[in-house]
Amino acid sequence: MSSSGASHLTAVSRVGIKEVARAAGVSVTTVSHALNGKGRLPEETRERVRRVALELGYRPSTTARNLVGRRTGLIGLTVSQAEGVPFALSDFAYFSQLMSAAATTAIERGYALVLAPPAAGRDGWLGVDVDGAVIVDPVRDDPLVHSLHRAAVPVVTTGQVTGAEGRDPWVDNDHAAGTRSVLDHIARRGARRIALVTSPPVTSYTEDSEAAYRAWCAEHGCEALVAYAREDLTEGAGYAAASRLLSLPEPIDGVYATLDRLALGTLLAAEARSIHVPGDLLVVGNTDSDAARLATPSLTALSLHPDEIGRRAVELLADVITGADPPPPNVIVPTRIIPRASTRRPVA
Repeated sequence: MSSSGASHLTAVSRVGIKEVARAAGVSVTTVSHALNGKGRLPEETRERVRRVALELGYRPSTTARNLVGRRTGLIGLTVSQAEGVPFALSDFAYFSQLMSAAATTAIERGYALVLAPPAAGRDGWLGVDVDGAVIVDPVRDDPLVHSLHRAAVPVVTTGQVTGAEGRDPWVDNDHAAGTRSVLDHIARRGARRIALVTSPPVTSYTEDSEAAYRAWCAEHGCEALVAYAREDLTEGAGYAAASRLLSLPEPIDGVYATLDRLALGTLLAAEARSIHVPGDLLVVGNTDSDAARLATPSLTALSLHPDEIGRRAVELLADVITGADPPPPNVIVPTRIIPRASTRRPVA
């Protein structure tokens, strides 16, 4: 391009608060107060400044706002991990969906999301100061949550911290109600001896699910049969746990697994023993995934809506960081059963 052609180009610059003040004929301080809802300004002036800012395409600087508020503009997110039960986040559709929604919502609220690997501890964010943190599925008396408390970092959890109830805002499902809906779903299709395949009860969702299962069995005069995934949360662990149940002298005819991968392992254990699903055994998994949809047979799932949980957790944390008054309430996200072939029997 020639130099003469270049001279006709017009540089596009970002409209700042000074340009808004000049166009509105007011001071920079007046613009700041008008846009932030502060100061004692006539409503007419406030509205005029806002209108001019909108017409000019003014967008407030997130960096400047954070500097004024002494914030970093960063939100941390990590998933708790029980000692001796390792797992990779990428192996679970639930965590991927939750984190994706959390990252999108953080951007919408003017924050960047910093992810730390499970069990990374207080140093998981590599010394980066965060304005607040979302802890997913905190374990009992979670040490990371306590560490953040000592550092005066605001915390929101997805799932409650067993042993420290009531301190931090949380977003969660009603796992007791969800468990009962699954057991009713299986029972309506003829199952009478229903077992639970689950991870050790170190998080609120596993404790709530197992407690609801045992209460349901007591109410229906059934024997409570629980098998724990002892080593990890993979299909192999589900296979081993389900195999112990399928080897009982009196056969079981239903299984509720509190993770989709444990449920998929249950399908494999049934296939290895030539037990037909759903003819001989009904199986439901907790959380939905592509693997559940593509399994043979396709797996009935209790959907926890992880995208909604991630979104609401970041919104809740943003309100806590900014000092919302009154403090935002805890959030319950509903569950939903997605019926598929693994429970496809006529309703009794």
